[in-house]
Amino acid sequence: MKFLSRVPFIDLIKQKIVELVSNDMIKLSPETVESFDAAKHRQRSIDSFEQTWPWYRQLIKSIAYSTQIPSDTLNNYVRTIGILLLLGILFPFSLLITIFTIICSKLIRLFKQNESTPKSNHSSKRILISGGMMTKALVLCRGFHRAGHKVILVDEAINWLTGHRWSNSVERFYIVPSPEKDPEAYMQSLVDIVQKENIDMFVPVTGPYHAHIDAQVKARLKQHNCSTFHMNTDEIALVDNKYSFTEKARSLGLPVPKSHYITSRRQLMDFNFDQEKRSYICKSILYDWLDRGAMITLPRATQAETIEYINRLPISEECPYILQEFIQGDEYCTHGTCLNGNIALFTCCHSSAWQLNYKHINHPAILQWSTKYVRELKLTGHASFDFIVSHDDGKAYGIECNPRVHSAITAFYNHPRIADAYFPSDSQTTMVPLPTARETYWLTHELWRIIRNIQSSDKVCQSLLRIFNGREAIWSFDDPLPFLLHYHVHIVCLLLDNLRPSRIRFFHKVDCCLGELS
Repeated sequence: MKFLSRVPFIDLIKQKIVELVSNDMIKLSPETVESFDAAKHRQRSIDSFEQTWPWYRQLIKSIAYSTQIPSDTLNNYVRTIGILLLLGILFPFSLLITIFTIICSKLIRLFKQNESTPKSNHSSKRILISGGMMTKALVLCRGFHRAGHKVILVDEAINWLTGHRWSNSVERFYIVPSPEKDPEAYMQSLVDIVQKENIDMFVPVTGPYHAHIDAQVKARLKQHNCSTFHMNTDEIALVDNKYSFTEKARSLGLPVPKSHYITSRRQLMDFNFDQEKRSYICKSILYDWLDRGAMITLPRATQAETIEYINRLPISEECPYILQEFIQGDEYCTHGTCLNGNIALFTCCHSSAWQLNYKHINHPAILQWSTKYVRELKLTGHASFDFIVSHDDGKAYGIECNPRVHSAITAFYNHPRIADAYFPSDSQTTMVPLPTARETYWLTHELWRIIRNIQSSDKVCQSLLRIFNGREAIWSFDDPLPFLLHYHVHIVCLLLDNLRPSRIRFFHKVDCCLGELS
């Protein structure tokens, strides 16, 4: 019982659920999965609360004791109200920036030919884009609009007030069912929109759990003469699985870390770490954003600590893990728009567990690695590869691939030919961000960094320099409304909804990049 007392309750819940599922004792409904996801969010919220300022933590615990309200619940409400107040303080400045931008934009159009007006395009297509609350979807909307195409944007009901729906680049906005809660209704809704709007191409901007569903809808839309810019089901299964991805890369002669497929804790305990030169990390093959930033290496300092850590992992046949060699080095993320085995659009940026800034870096080895993988598999769709460039040998090691649009695409904010990457052409060249493209950031994230690091003058100066020298990812001189409405309508509505006891969501951060409480 002493050991059990040291294991977080969420690990015990997850472990028990996996055991029941593996024995066919229960079937997880969407409601059960959602409930379990909420439990994980709550555990993450508790962990985050324990790392806050000591004086704040003590204050919340004191109030919680006197009011009999759980401290994590009280902390969630205080944080929600606090962020609403900060957004309220920021609102006049955002409004001023937006009004000034609109006035200047109109004045310039009066005195010179408007270069930003979409060019006439006799082969104009009607494009359907999902994931409307995400900044990366907005970048694609603007890119297609700039090329003269018509854009229809869709998202779930919870994001019905996304600021991006009022973008100049969006012709119409539709609400669709959640692909997680009701995939059949989601797919049928897309079919209905495709028929109603005469859509030529569907470009999914998906979350990590939706890629397989969008692959399934591909065949349905094809029946209505609508192409889908997305990998097929088999390709998704290959690249979205960390183990099969690395093994395929290894078979192509590409550098990847040593990897082992783990389906039981006993298998992990029997692994001989002593004969390995490097330590290892153990990650869930299924996407788990709450744990993706964890970099706990094995073996631990003592055998007892190693066993304790392994016993906390809910490994099973249904929930496999990958034991992967841990390579000390610099992390990089990429975005690739792939068409018929050619990378048409590509950017590479420095990465971290919680990436919030993107600036293109020319790294030939990473581009060559990505190009070979995409060419050999003849991929069409989005492929976002993660890399570690080793400090030891300087090689770029492929870590994983996410078959979806990466937020690093914001580095193309001023590129005039984004849309060209989605249509066949004779050119085999790979487009990268323009040399004039500055580092992208989200204003609220940088302001929060300043508040969090107020006692560190160096970090405060870094954020201030980024604000003045970089580029706000949502703001656009030709399309200013999304900047105001995203932060002060969409995010505010999510936070207000979070104050309702029946709708409370324990969140770790307000992710303005993805437009959600995560």
